[in-house]
Amino acid sequence: MDKHRDTRSYDRRDQDPRGRRGGATRRKRKKHGRAFKVVMTIVLIFVITLAMLLCMSAAYIKNVIIPDASLDMSDFNPNLTSKVLAQNPETGSYETVQTLYGEENRVWVSTDEIPKYLKDAAVAIEDKRFYKHNGVDWVRTAKAISLMFTGRSIQGGSTLTQQLIKNMTSDDEVTVKRKVMEIFRALEFEKKYTKDDILEAYLNYIYLGQGCNGVYTAAYTYFGKHVSELDLAECACLIGITNNPSKYDPLGHLSITDPDTGEVKTSKDFNKERQLTILNAMLEQGYITQEEHDQAAAEELVFSNPYEDKDGDGEADSTKKKNTVYSWYVDQVINDVIQDLCDKYNWSEQYAKTKVFSGGLEIYTCMNPNVQAAVDEVYQNSEYKDVVSSSGQRLQSAITVVDNVSGEVVAMAGGLGEKTVSRSLNRATSSKRPPGSSIKPLSVYAPAIELGKVKPTTTVEDSPVDKINGRDWPVNAAGGYRGNVTVSYAVEQSLNTVAVKVLDMVTPETSFDFMQDKFHIKLIRSLTRGDQKYSDIGRAQLALGGLTEGVTTLDMAAAYAVFPNQGTYKTPKTYTMVTDSNGQPMLRNETEDEPNVLSQRTTYYMTEMLQRVVSDGTGQRANFTGQEIAGKTGTTTSRKDLWFVGYTPYYTAAIWTGYDRQERLASGLKNPSPVLWNQVMSKVHQGLKYKKFDLPDNLKSVTYCLSSGMLPGPYCSGHLATGTFLPEDAPTGTCTYHKAPSTRPSGSNGNGGGTGGTTNNGGTTDNNGGTTDNGTTTPDTGTGDNGGTTTPPAETPPAENTGGETTTPRRRREGRSIPKAS
Repeated sequence: MDKHRDTRSYDRRDQDPRGRRGGATRRKRKKHGRAFKVVMTIVLIFVITLAMLLCMSAAYIKNVIIPDASLDMSDFNPNLTSKVLAQNPETGSYETVQTLYGEENRVWVSTDEIPKYLKDAAVAIEDKRFYKHNGVDWVRTAKAISLMFTGRSIQGGSTLTQQLIKNMTSDDEVTVKRKVMEIFRALEFEKKYTKDDILEAYLNYIYLGQGCNGVYTAAYTYFGKHVSELDLAECACLIGITNNPSKYDPLGHLSITDPDTGEVKTSKDFNKERQLTILNAMLEQGYITQEEHDQAAAEELVFSNPYEDKDGDGEADSTKKKNTVYSWYVDQVINDVIQDLCDKYNWSEQYAKTKVFSGGLEIYTCMNPNVQAAVDEVYQNSEYKDVVSSSGQRLQSAITVVDNVSGEVVAMAGGLGEKTVSRSLNRATSSKRPPGSSIKPLSVYAPAIELGKVKPTTTVEDSPVDKINGRDWPVNAAGGYRGNVTVSYAVEQSLNTVAVKVLDMVTPETSFDFMQDKFHIKLIRSLTRGDQKYSDIGRAQLALGGLTEGVTTLDMAAAYAVFPNQGTYKTPKTYTMVTDSNGQPMLRNETEDEPNVLSQRTTYYMTEMLQRVVSDGTGQRANFTGQEIAGKTGTTTSRKDLWFVGYTPYYTAAIWTGYDRQERLASGLKNPSPVLWNQVMSKVHQGLKYKKFDLPDNLKSVTYCLSSGMLPGPYCSGHLATGTFLPEDAPTGTCTYHKAPSTRPSGSNGNGGGTGGTTNNGGTTDNNGGTTDNGTTTPDTGTGDNGGTTTPPAETPPAENTGGETTTPRRRREGRSIPKAS
């Protein structure tokens, strides 16, 4: 029994280890299984991620890279003259008004005239596998990519083809996208052009110092000979410059002293070292023999002197350039075309500029030569061009003239006096200035009439709206207040109080949207500068013109043109079409009109009120006989910016006058803007038939009381006006303002319209019946309930000033006791 027990005991002991080994094996298998699953999961994730990245890359290349990869060499010929054309008003044909030449010092030379040594030198040092690759040297590209993964910049590896493309497109970004785009462009490029074509273009594009673009001008600059006459040593010298012109220019003034040896090296020394490097590369690659190498290396180069005055006129020949001064209009056309080319073709600004000046383009402008001639005559010879401020600034002015029918810009000037520099500051389109009261028709009265808040006969009390620092705000030209006045009279005399109150009816927020959406004038909703916040949503900004950034004469002319166009906004433009050197259209400047920006009812009433500004109000100095005229003056606080924006049935013109750095204009100048407007527009309209503004149908003439806007009562004598109205807007009811003498309201002057022999509170009157500038406005603090957040830095308008010049009324009035109010 004992033996049996021992045996069984042994058997159990013998079996347990085997059981444990079997369990361990199973556990190992499970672990191996889990590890395999983890590895496979990682591999699967990697494969899926890689596939997604490849798909994304393929989509990116297809949608972003490939559409821009194709380049046409004919689009990049930098040796063609472009033309700016304008239509002759008499014949209707387009005539060249300006020829544009490239600003770069470059003359294109064909491959037949380029020495073989020069071509071989470029290939040997810049791209030794040029004749073997298809546009991309993958070995050099791989090296460049490796630099990226080691944290260094992505550069190098570019073939001659890639360098040419970079020179043509001016794409100098050092980014992955640029490198990928460059690769695809190079591959496509070599499908279209031969190696000789590419090498010819490359050698005509490269910059070689001393203002030389291309080997033709460089050969004459450095050696005084035609490029075809260069020998091997000279060819290697020239090609050596392109790697780093500031270092390798043999005529440069670079000088570096070795701190250890004291040896001084000049740019000429560096060029010699670079020349020898190129000669060695040419020898190694079999382009030249040892004998040719040694002879060229030993040759002492003789450089010409580009600073020599050969004709003895005291000026170095190399610095003499054509001094063509483009007109203000041509300047703007160039800027507009460059911008539109960049937007449409995704070109760099530099390349688009090269294309405009040297691409053989024909640019068809909207300029009317007759109108532009009138502008030039006035602005170049104006008496104001010699006015100098106390700080030494010359008075400046700008004008933009728009054709009412087409909406096209037909003339402009960006400054007073003779223009001496091309593409200088064009104040007509680039200088934003606060418009003062010239903003009121756009931001206050047009929206108010359109929204049914007021009519020309609506009466509003001319009285302060608020007190700021204990002073009434705002103040008017006369320094006083008139009591009840009509909206029409408030426009005529530019009353700031009524403008603010009517703005409150519209609300500043609505006015802000109206300006941006209807008149396309860009305003500031919110802007933070340091600790200060600014917004154009406020009383001083919208009722008085104290905008944060301001407007240009182009903005104002386009906006005011809505009134004579019966509510249609036409986007202003300076050109209609641009064709390439083959006559194919590159740009078509087609814009769609925006009808019904304002109703005909609103534009009619606005024009009627603005006509009164010119005939009887603050804009009398703009008036001339022979045409119907409407417009509005604008003056900012301290007389720093003076405006007049007006229109006839033919044209709309906006004028700003002031100093480049805001400074007060002397009171003796009055407001030069309506005077300049008169001088320009009277010339423009010489010979044009008298034309009336368009009128709505079914107008009726009604006499009404100026103080109440109602039909006259028995006590309204001397306070009447006659106006024409749409039937639904004609005055109704009998005046309730004027009472019998014993019950007449106290403290009222009762004039309502400031005419009819009544007094003018607080101000003086000039010979034209216009008020002088006796006060300035205080800006809205923006803390009230009308949307202002803070006072903008721009100036706000003070009183308007007619200027005291006798003018001929536009039309015969029925008498000062019963003026026509609308």
